[in-house]
Amino acid sequence: MALSFRTSPTSDLPSHEQPIDQATISSTALDFVYALSTVDFELYTSAQLHFDGTTVRVAGRGGYATVEIGTIRSSKNLVAVKRSLMQWENHQPTHPQDSKRILGKDFEQVVQELRILGHKKVRSHDNIVSLEGFCLDEINGVPSLALIIEYSHLGTLREFLVQNNSALSPDELFNLALQGARGLDALHKLLVCHGDVKIDNALVFESSTKNNGKNGWVVKISDFGQSIIACRDDPAGRVPCRSGTRLREAPEIRRGQALEDPGYDIQAALKTDVFSFGLFVWEVMKNGQGYFDSTWTGLNGRQYNVDMMEDFLDNLPGDALLTYGTEFANSLNQHPLSQRLLRVFEGSLRDKPQTRSTMSELVEAFGLSSDKCEEKKVTPDSPTDFGAIFGKLGFDVDDESSIGTWGTSKSFYDLVDQADLSGYYTMISQVPMLLQRKILVELKGMAISDSTETHSSGHSAMTVAECYTLGFGGSHDITQVVQWLGTAASKGFKKAGLVYHRVCEAVDIQPQDLSGADEGKALEMSLKGIPTEDYLSERILHHSRTVLENARHKILGHDARSLLSMADGIFLSTFSEAKTDTLLPLHAASWLGEEALVSELLKSTPPDAQSALGFNAAHFACLGGHLSVLKLLSKHNVPLSTASLQLITPLHLAIFFQPSDLASAVNLLLEHGCSLEVRTHTVKWDAHDLSIYGTPIQWALQTRNRTLVRILLPLQAQSPYPEWLDNAIQDFYWELLEDLLPYFQGPMDDVVTLQPATRPFTRYIAHGRDYGQAIERTVRLCHDNGILGFTSDGLSQLDLTMTSSRTLTDFLMLNCALDVCSADYIRYRGPEPFSAPLIVSAFGRTNHQEALRDTLSRLTKYYTLDELEDGRLADDYNLLGVAVARNNVTAARILLERGVDVNKPYAIGGVSIMNPIQTCLFGRPLPEMLSLLVEYGADLLAKCSMTSLTPLQLLLIGPVQVGDILNILASHSQPDQVYVETLYRSFARFCYMTVRYGLRTSPSSQELKKPQLRTHYLEQFRRLLMDPRFVCFIDEPFHPDGSTMIQQAASIVHHPAVRLLLDAGADASRPFIRGNNSILPLQLAVLKGRLLQEAKIESPDPLPGTEYISMDLVMEVATELLQWHLARSDGLFDGISELHIAYSMMYAEGIKKYLEAAFNFIHLWKKKGLGRSTEIY
Repeated sequence: MALSFRTSPTSDLPSHEQPIDQATISSTALDFVYALSTVDFELYTSAQLHFDGTTVRVAGRGGYATVEIGTIRSSKNLVAVKRSLMQWENHQPTHPQDSKRILGKDFEQVVQELRILGHKKVRSHDNIVSLEGFCLDEINGVPSLALIIEYSHLGTLREFLVQNNSALSPDELFNLALQGARGLDALHKLLVCHGDVKIDNALVFESSTKNNGKNGWVVKISDFGQSIIACRDDPAGRVPCRSGTRLREAPEIRRGQALEDPGYDIQAALKTDVFSFGLFVWEVMKNGQGYFDSTWTGLNGRQYNVDMMEDFLDNLPGDALLTYGTEFANSLNQHPLSQRLLRVFEGSLRDKPQTRSTMSELVEAFGLSSDKCEEKKVTPDSPTDFGAIFGKLGFDVDDESSIGTWGTSKSFYDLVDQADLSGYYTMISQVPMLLQRKILVELKGMAISDSTETHSSGHSAMTVAECYTLGFGGSHDITQVVQWLGTAASKGFKKAGLVYHRVCEAVDIQPQDLSGADEGKALEMSLKGIPTEDYLSERILHHSRTVLENARHKILGHDARSLLSMADGIFLSTFSEAKTDTLLPLHAASWLGEEALVSELLKSTPPDAQSALGFNAAHFACLGGHLSVLKLLSKHNVPLSTASLQLITPLHLAIFFQPSDLASAVNLLLEHGCSLEVRTHTVKWDAHDLSIYGTPIQWALQTRNRTLVRILLPLQAQSPYPEWLDNAIQDFYWELLEDLLPYFQGPMDDVVTLQPATRPFTRYIAHGRDYGQAIERTVRLCHDNGILGFTSDGLSQLDLTMTSSRTLTDFLMLNCALDVCSADYIRYRGPEPFSAPLIVSAFGRTNHQEALRDTLSRLTKYYTLDELEDGRLADDYNLLGVAVARNNVTAARILLERGVDVNKPYAIGGVSIMNPIQTCLFGRPLPEMLSLLVEYGADLLAKCSMTSLTPLQLLLIGPVQVGDILNILASHSQPDQVYVETLYRSFARFCYMTVRYGLRTSPSSQELKKPQLRTHYLEQFRRLLMDPRFVCFIDEPFHPDGSTMIQQAASIVHHPAVRLLLDAGADASRPFIRGNNSILPLQLAVLKGRLLQEAKIESPDPLPGTEYISMDLVMEVATELLQWHLARSDGLFDGISELHIAYSMMYAEGIKKYLEAAFNFIHLWKKKGLGRSTEIY
């Protein structure tokens, strides 16, 4: 942390100990968001994927997802869509393992696969399956993540080998195995253990090239749900031990040894893959048949199961499988091939992991060097090297040698900014609101757990606070920001402790007495009374001096010469705890200002000696603010213009000198070659929540060092760059803007404008309670000096600012801008086609940000009700439709409160298309939005002109949870027809889905694993029947002369519906009447059975639409209805039995069944002596 003399997260360690690396946080949800921000995926919606009865079938099932076949509409390509079966528990976790349960193991594994398949080297490899994109949806109100993977009609490698049994030569088989080796080798080089290597987890594709006129085949490794990814921050640390597929695991996994091994690291995990790969090769060479030979066991024809086979393997002597494999290889009678196969087996099938080869060595054993494996897969070219750009901007750039992960060195702001710059921010913004909230719940669970490593726990709390400042999760709650900032401080997260008291002061919240915030409290107390304009620069000086004096005490103690004996180095976190520098004694003496020691150390230390991060003694003299030491170093030829690894020169560090020494220090540095033009990379300065970059004057501007700015400004060779104005405007340093403007010549550049916050707390730290006044004065200066105008493209600068605003201070900035700008400017609409005024941009902001309410309310005052209601502002789309389409609940409420008609549709060419509630239901509806629209009178029965569907129908067939549907309809009174139609629509959808997918009334555990969309309608209908507002209409027909639900259920022989309706109180004694004819539900079922039997006599093919109906099912329905009548003694079917029903339907098997049951009963009765004097025929 900023100039923190510490060698680890704890400050009481001796100064010569090596610092501890920052930890990686195990956060599935954040790893997911991190993947979205760093990898170039294609994001699809369900509408872009074609799923219907002809193109969708269950293609397979992994341990954690359902795989279906779909089509990408735009390309017509078939794809495999792997959708996670997400767990969705509503609880607040209190233990670290609880965070895993927030989204469930299914989500965790799909995210893991997303991270692996999204890596650049994986995407470019020919022998690893391609990820085409992903899809975010909500099913039954639950966010669902689906991976869209290239589809192979040839199936898995096992299926391909079995289907082509004996058609492939041994050499061809060996080549297929080699391709699997290449894929695994690429994964292992990224420190990824597959975890379930088998030929079932490899797919076969046709090759685009042919070999001697024959088709070629490409093998691609797939299914990474069990994979293990090395921790980038601790690649040698322990990793989870996961079981693969039984009989194909390494011995140490099968016997449980790895699970108990405290030293089980990624290298050990990779060796388990190697063993499994040996079995992979063996089964390939056996044409897809299992490697296990029953003759080994001596059972010879007797039945044996997996348990017996595992027991046999566990009792084999050492390397016995290698022996069996050797026998198999020799049995091929293919000498060159057998020898190569033997080398593969010898390198893989050894019991002791340390004796196994690496995958690279195995690839060579195949006869091809690992580095010659060509990676030919074509991936989209990126014209920009984002890695280099992000490195310069100070982001924690992931190298390509391992899989990226979230860690304690990362800030949520960095992640969002990185995504924004690379063009991926839209993916983060499209994360469903419910999922955003669950991400927060997961982070909170990690933050409050006493079991989580303290630094990781503190960072989790800090991330929660950052999320609330951005409105991630839907709320800009400053109280929550302060609360979680305090939690982070109490967990020992240094940055939080340093800024906690200042943020509390700024937002006028009483701070808590937290042990982790003592240093920040002392800092704040010492700066009381400092003018706001001087606070930040004084804070930097005071804090650096405090750290320096603490270091002096620890290093020098009572003997200043003790520094001479510290040959191992001294460690200093200069700006961020994530980057720790190693100092030589000369550097430490220069930093501490010990001139005598510096003079002595210069005799034995080269004057240009650098620290680990590239700083020399001159840098450290500036860090300590010691002008006299700097002069001493200059006399001993220490370079004063050297740039560090981040291109920081001593002149950049002039911000650490006292104001009285600044002019002399700057002159000295310039005289010795320091340049005013050297630009640094971005430096993240945690203690003050700063992000600084650029030339020395930019460092002065961004640290609000007005004295230094006034010294450097006249020395510039040309007028200020527009970027400098941005530096002052960014965090509302109005007095610096006043200093810069007189030097600025020419028109304002397009890049100069009001800016959104780039750090969560900088503005609060710099201004304290005066941040509102600073915003007002900055905005006024911008307006008066033409900065709030138009771009060269004719776009409103305020419009650009609106779309990028994201924090409370941003929204306050917008309000100030509205106060100073003219009505014409605010109502301005650009010259380009489809351009829209500012209000459309504002109302189209995603999510319901209550913090934007004041801004939105102000904007509506510039328009009449007619303008707000019709489509003139948004190219035929009315403004309410815009807000609804973006799920902006706050914006929609403002318009409805203003009097906008909730049912007014937007029109194109005079044709009404869709009203707001229909727009909502066609998208990804938030329950809050639906409830709001219903509250203001949305017509649930109005048909859409495009689809002829009513909002009620869309509500019932959409992804909204049934509990939310009930709450929405319960909150506001509705006509009876709404309740009747709700029941019937739900009933119809339930019947259709259960017929289509064969789901019973009481699903088994296996059935519950089916996609939630399919079980949703069962639960929906069941819940409606339990609600008294709906169940009272259970016997109402949909139309006056129509049939009731129980009559319909009996007629279509739908047993689940019959049971549910009868249990809910449906009246099965009510006949269906048509003219003079009436027929009861039981009779309807029997009639359907008789018709089926008659049709069967004429043709063996079932009647269209009755394929699902069997005569046994008809008997079940009829029996259910019969028992209902008999239980009520209604006299309608007295004396009737199942046998009578079977006779009525001419159901021979049923007649036989019930006759046998009757005779068996008579026999038993007589046997017990109960019917000696009675005969029953």
